[in-house]
Amino acid sequence: MMNALNRIAPLPAQKLLLVISLFFWCGVMHLYWPNNGGSGLSLPLNITSWIYAVVLAASASVLVPRQRWRITVPATVFTMGALILTLLCLLTPGVWQYEARLVAGALLGGVLVYLVTLQIPLAANTLTVLLTLLWGACVIECLAFLYQYWHLPGVDYWEFAWQRGTRPYGIFQQVNLMASFTASGVLLSAALFLRLRDGYRIVIGVALVMMGFVLHESQSQTGYVSVGVGEVLLLLVFPAQRRMLLRLLLPLALGVMAGTFARHFLSVATVDHLTTSQVRWTVLKTSLALFAERPWTGWGVGSFAAVFLERAGPLGLSSISHPHNELVLWLVEGGLVGLAGALCFITGGFWLWMHGNRWRRACLVAALPVVIHMLTEYPVRQSTPHWLLLILLLRCADSPLKGARLALTSMALIRALALIAFLTFTPLLLLSLHTQQQLTLAERQSAQWRLAESLPVGGWLLATRYRFDVQMGYLQRYQRTRDARWLDAVRRWAPDYVRVHPDPNVSFTQILLALQQHDLREAHRLATRFYLTYPNDRRIPWLLDARRPYNQKME
Repeated sequence: MMNALNRIAPLPAQKLLLVISLFFWCGVMHLYWPNNGGSGLSLPLNITSWIYAVVLAASASVLVPRQRWRITVPATVFTMGALILTLLCLLTPGVWQYEARLVAGALLGGVLVYLVTLQIPLAANTLTVLLTLLWGACVIECLAFLYQYWHLPGVDYWEFAWQRGTRPYGIFQQVNLMASFTASGVLLSAALFLRLRDGYRIVIGVALVMMGFVLHESQSQTGYVSVGVGEVLLLLVFPAQRRMLLRLLLPLALGVMAGTFARHFLSVATVDHLTTSQVRWTVLKTSLALFAERPWTGWGVGSFAAVFLERAGPLGLSSISHPHNELVLWLVEGGLVGLAGALCFITGGFWLWMHGNRWRRACLVAALPVVIHMLTEYPVRQSTPHWLLLILLLRCADSPLKGARLALTSMALIRALALIAFLTFTPLLLLSLHTQQQLTLAERQSAQWRLAESLPVGGWLLATRYRFDVQMGYLQRYQRTRDARWLDAVRRWAPDYVRVHPDPNVSFTQILLALQQHDLREAHRLATRFYLTYPNDRRIPWLLDARRPYNQKME
């Protein structure tokens, strides 16, 4: 085993990259941890992904020889973009500052991983193995999708209420994330098919059948568009292999046909994308109107959900937390400055395309589904595996041999940052994972009253969720003791919370608390705001009932 690894990756840093990546992409990533949904660090998958990133960056920075440290034009541009967006995060108004700091951490963490892995030379064999590991992660997730789709014994491992009419989503818990990850697998399959021979090609062909099935049954427009655009680009990148690439569409089409038959016989519902497209158009128009109001520095990083609700609540679009487009999100939250930072990343990608050979361009094509996902669905930072997949594929498309050598002070700074990140964030992330599991258990048992009121170290990265659960614990304590001071605490906390995380349930609870404490004027104000902001909420008739005391008093 070690002899084979020495032939593939003769340098210590190369071995480390492959071993740690194998452990994560083909192992830890696919382990399910109990959770109650959500996004960001509320999901254990994102926490374990950041642990992988921190360990990889810190370990590699130590093993890479000092004299080899270089920085390329794309790395410089990516770093500039991250610093611009981080500056916006630091200038964000206080109410959204916590969310902005998490965004800044994701940006800087991703760029640091890029800079460190850029120092690891990727020979042909090492590049092939790394791409194969990423491809293997896609294959494993497709196998999980099939297992969930057919509802095989043991499917309750994922804890979700799988039914015949639902669309599975592997470990990601969001079907479009599954589709874009699979689309990257399809495009990686094509690149690896051209790099490998004999039995490997048979395995890739079988995997393409499975991926075609998954893409079809995901019913995701993002997945369809990603594969379509990516295949066209591959045909342009490899003109001499066009016939072979076109033949690879046959197993993919076979998988799509199998999905069509399975959906028919299992009576799986077909998703209507027309309605969602209309909603997206309304969201886009409203977002551009928000940008026009504050065109230079935007409303503040993390503010979109709140400011959008103020504008679009009467339209019945009260549950939108992002505009389904990363560029539009930065336009609203960061204005033209945010757009400039985002364009730095796009510029770096174009530079890689213009200066890369065909294999490096193939890596960029494989990263395309993540980029399209950013422009049509979630912000990429909400799914750390997608963020890291994008970073590693961009690294594979870059060439450190063409870069300028870093000064000793810059090298020392990056090494120091990587070491500090390892010593600080690895234990912090492990504690966060432990705290996340505790919160999940408390939420499921309705036992938030047992949580400590002070924020533990493991709750620093989960502060919003932890404090939310503490407040729910206060309500539980009031039900047990009838002590009004617990209600006072919740009433003090709720206004700031809904300014950052608009939640109709919390807003409705505010009304009930005001009624409970006989503050009819405040109850009337909150009720009026509620049915203006959430006009489609099923509790509106209750609020408008003339028998409500605040309605009687105000007449």
